[in-house]
Amino acid sequence: MASGINSTDIDGNFPVAGQDNDSQGFRDNFTTIKNSLATAKTEISTLQSTSAKLNAENEFNGTIVNGASFIGTTEEVYPQGNVTASQNVSFTNGHYQLIQVGADVTLTLADWPANNTMGKIRLQITSDGTPRDITWSVANGGALKYAADWPGIFTVTSQTNPIFVDFWTTNAGTTVFAQYHGQYT
Repeated sequence: MASGINSTDIDGNFPVAGQDNDSQGFRDNFTTIKNSLATAKTEISTLQSTSAKLNAENEFNGTIVNGASFIGTTEEVYPQGNVTASQNVSFTNGHYQLIQVGADVTLTLADWPANNTMGKIRLQITSDGTPRDITWSVANGGALKYAADWPGIFTVTSQTNPIFVDFWTTNAGTTVFAQYHGQYT
């Protein structure tokens, strides 16, 4: 982005020392300085509201980040807590979510990103110590396609040994793929 600040119209040699100087030269310089400061204010305000910050969260609103190289990045963990009633599992809560089931429930996968973008959720699931069955669904009538090793009945039995599953879509949740990684002991 090129700056619109005009510094070239400021006469750096005005006023001339030792002579009577026309006041129009002062007015011209002050007007150019005033206009340039107004332009600088607008440009700085735009940068403050639209550029990435190092000291605050950033919302990129779907803007593509291209050619980036990441080292040491992490993903936030979203603790759903003890789920005792059927509810949504929202993509907007993040890629890695912890769920403890305290009843037999239906978990509905929801709030997927737009078509032609991939959204993925990994769930770490435990029970409250009692075996609990989970039924899976997709919001807005989307279809689930399971990997071949997906358990027929999805039962969570352990409070300390979690089951890991991944769900992802590339068409805004019209089709969601499901992969069972198993129980980790």
